[in-house]
Amino acid sequence: MQKLKFSEKKGVGLGEILPAFVIVAAVMILIVLLIYVFGVLGGSFEEHSAPANAAADAVEHTARAIPMVGILFIIIAIGALIAILVVSLVGGAQRRS
Repeated sequence: MQKLKFSEKKGVGLGEILPAFVIVAAVMILIVLLIYVFGVLGGSFEEHSAPANAAADAVEHTARAIPMVGILFIIIAIGALIAILVVSLVGGAQRRS
């Protein structure tokens, strides 16, 4: 049996999947930071004033986006898993023939 060189290996590498996970994680961190900033800004205004209400609305609307980012992260993870399985199966069939 001949050993495969690193460049001859079939499949999806971590380097191809990692950027998608890093982007989603960065978006999640930015959303959390936005919620924190809006919360701090809202606390610095008089209660029930227009700026305080605007900051509270911004926190509420930004907080609604967090589940969507989580769903996006799950979809990317499932897509990466499916891509790895498909490439492995197709690559295995090509190596046998």
